[in-house]
Amino acid sequence: MKLFGRRNLILFLVLLAVAIGLYVRRRIESSVISVKVARATGGDFVQTFRTNGVVEPVEFREVRAQFSGRVIAVQVREGDRVRAGQSLARLDSSDVRAEFAQARAQLLEAEQALAKIQNGSARNQLEAQIAQAQADLALADSNRRRDETLLKQRAISQLEFDESSAAYEKASQRLAALEKERATQLQHLDPLSEEEAKARVQQARVLSENARERLKATEAPAPLAGTVLVAPPRAGTLVSVGDLLAKVGDLDRLQVRAFIDQPDFSSIQPGSHVQITSNGFPGDIWQGTVTLLSAQLTALGKRVVGEALCSIKAGRDRLPVNSNVDLTFTSRELHGVLLVPVDAVLQREKRNYVYVVEGGMLHLREVQIGSSNADFVVVKSGLEANQMVLNDLEVQPREGMRVVPRS
Repeated sequence: MKLFGRRNLILFLVLLAVAIGLYVRRRIESSVISVKVARATGGDFVQTFRTNGVVEPVEFREVRAQFSGRVIAVQVREGDRVRAGQSLARLDSSDVRAEFAQARAQLLEAEQALAKIQNGSARNQLEAQIAQAQADLALADSNRRRDETLLKQRAISQLEFDESSAAYEKASQRLAALEKERATQLQHLDPLSEEEAKARVQQARVLSENARERLKATEAPAPLAGTVLVAPPRAGTLVSVGDLLAKVGDLDRLQVRAFIDQPDFSSIQPGSHVQITSNGFPGDIWQGTVTLLSAQLTALGKRVVGEALCSIKAGRDRLPVNSNVDLTFTSRELHGVLLVPVDAVLQREKRNYVYVVEGGMLHLREVQIGSSNADFVVVKSGLEANQMVLNDLEVQPREGMRVVPRS
């Protein structure tokens, strides 16, 4: 009886121990949570941002009204190919023609006034001729007086004396004619100086040339060979100075004008890479490069933006001019850095932490981080490559929590 009781007691104790072990095991197993994890990996980091832009020709020119008037004829339509200088539209030119005629008349008058003053060089020549004539007259008078004495002494003949007298009369008449010509010129002398007259001619030429250009502008000539992007307003339209008449561009070379918000604008520079997409071509991606940045920021609706011109490396002929596109800029590239998913980093009191999975448990560890994008964070210190970190937003982690990792 005692033996039977002892055996039952031993059996009971064994069963109790097994039950307790199973209970403890189940409690332990029930406290272990399956969590998503990721490994810290070395690699390349790319930081990007998105914005919008518009496709335009690399080279295009606007034709604007240089004076107020009415459009009397339209020569082209949007999409037409034109040559440089070809008339795009004609404006009423009656007032401009009158202005040009007046400017030409003023130029002619100024040139005539200058010509009169510049005849002063002829006066200098005349003065030299008068001086020579005076010398010739003095010599002729001396010869005549000498021959008169010789004639009285009968040393020369009357014929020889008459020749001396005739030479004197001729020299006297020559001098009188030159002095009369000088008096006539002095009566018609212009009071302007030569420099003043030249300035008036130059001013008149500028006015005449401006009037000529304005007359040409009544034909609204194409500034370059290309395609009409914006056609002139219809005939009968009244335009003012500065109004857009037409826009012509070379469609053989296209670019994208991007509008970049102020915080992102400083992160790019000429040569930065950009990807271009269009809703009109789903799935297609064009590669590009920043070629030029605007010097100033400007207001665009409620945004403050800078402008960037971006070249298109391939497939540019499929993007319509003036179409809106989306752009993804590469603002930073880092090579050979340690990366963890964005969701793995926790911020507490302005410090950054990750939960490292070691020995089936979570351990909180402070890390120093750098740049980040939508997917990854650069870890500068506090973590080593290939270490496993918690990456599960559905878990409320705590120090020492037992976990089962899953990808």
